[in-house]
Amino acid sequence: MRSPSKFLSEVFATLHLAVPLGGIQLAEAAVGFVNTVMMGFLGIQSLAAGALGVITFYTLLLICMGVIEGASPLAAEAFGADNTERIRQIFAQGLWLVVALSLPMMLLTWHLDSILMLSGQQENTVALASTYLRAIVWSLPAAVGFFILKEVATAVNRPQLISAIALTSIPLNITANYLLIFGHLGLPPLGLAGIGWAGTFVYWVNFLAAAAVIGFHPWFKEYKLFASLQFNKHVFAELWQNGWPLGLEYASSLILFTLIALLSGYMGTTLLAANEIVVQTLEVSLIVPTAISYATMTRVGQMIGQNDPRSAKRAGFAAIAIGLAAMSLIAVAICLFPEQIATIYLDASNLDNVLAITSAIPLLRIASLFLIAFGLNLIALGTLLGIQDTRLPLLINILFQWCVGMTCGYLLCFHLNWGSIGLWSGLTIGTTLATLFLIYRFYLSTSEIIQPSEDEEKPDRSLATDEDQTPVFKSVS
Repeated sequence: MRSPSKFLSEVFATLHLAVPLGGIQLAEAAVGFVNTVMMGFLGIQSLAAGALGVITFYTLLLICMGVIEGASPLAAEAFGADNTERIRQIFAQGLWLVVALSLPMMLLTWHLDSILMLSGQQENTVALASTYLRAIVWSLPAAVGFFILKEVATAVNRPQLISAIALTSIPLNITANYLLIFGHLGLPPLGLAGIGWAGTFVYWVNFLAAAAVIGFHPWFKEYKLFASLQFNKHVFAELWQNGWPLGLEYASSLILFTLIALLSGYMGTTLLAANEIVVQTLEVSLIVPTAISYATMTRVGQMIGQNDPRSAKRAGFAAIAIGLAAMSLIAVAICLFPEQIATIYLDASNLDNVLAITSAIPLLRIASLFLIAFGLNLIALGTLLGIQDTRLPLLINILFQWCVGMTCGYLLCFHLNWGSIGLWSGLTIGTTLATLFLIYRFYLSTSEIIQPSEDEEKPDRSLATDEDQTPVFKSVS
């Protein structure tokens, strides 16, 4: 009876972290959701152009976040080992990494219009998307900086106040969008560019508020995170080595979504708008597995720091069980109500929108299956990040999502004439296979760690010395 009890306890511990993290993910998804809805108010052309701008910008942003995420398991392990100085070092070098990543990405974002033109997009769509990109680009340092603050707060089991700040940004974003898009209170009507400037404003408010909490709230007083921000090349290099595979992992997945958007745009503005409805619906739905993924990465990392491999394994599979149950429920809801979801984004009474809504309905149904596969993929990836296994998961996802998923998607789309449904069907197949391999990888890795750990705990240690008692946990990548 002890094992089920421990498993349930781990489920509750994971949920205790996942709920406030879900609030942060909700706020992040709400920004995209609100922006998409308000793009729809400006018309289908603005929705299509905004979709192009949003997915390309957030691809670059999330690549940066992926690299920064390498700090999370290191900080969680340091917390489990009760190493306050180590946490402080990781935080400081995380901020330096934010600066190093943000500046080149801002330059690239500013010139994305030239790159988008090379992809065969319509010139007027790219020109309109550029007005959004050259406004939202200034938010990038704040958005990535907020991420490292959230990562460290989660590693020390204190994400609640960061979550509250993020949730407060939802009404702030709606208000800023309304004022800047349509030009109220004496402000000029900026249209699509207004959505970009509203996002920049909200991201900076979030970052400054979170920095104030981290710096002055009693919860974080003992860590003195801003006490020393000197550059440390050794810790910086460690963060980079742990994070670059995650950045590539995020890039790999997100470029897939960008490629699907570009191929949809190649097939017409209507399909691009329908695809954006699917992407935004998935983004909102993925709040749950993303929060669970962060929570389990933290839990597994903390158990690593405590030298407790069996609990680390239990934490990973508890998160997978939670994710499977949650994603199945959400997928059923999407499958049952696709038309109602599509009409959230576009006005069904407008005849110009009917075809886009009709096209989105079957896409949403196949996306409900993709949601289960991709949600579990995120959680499985989180379990592996907790044991600092970053490189092989990258290869697994690239192999199956690109070589299998996109190959199948291309054949189904263009050779069997399934259109966008074929693209999403192929990606679902590839992601499902990748997820199964990631879960199996976590099972094997933790089992291999547990065995030598248990051998060291056997009574017969006549040949051992105090110097032999070193932690058994190291990166398995």
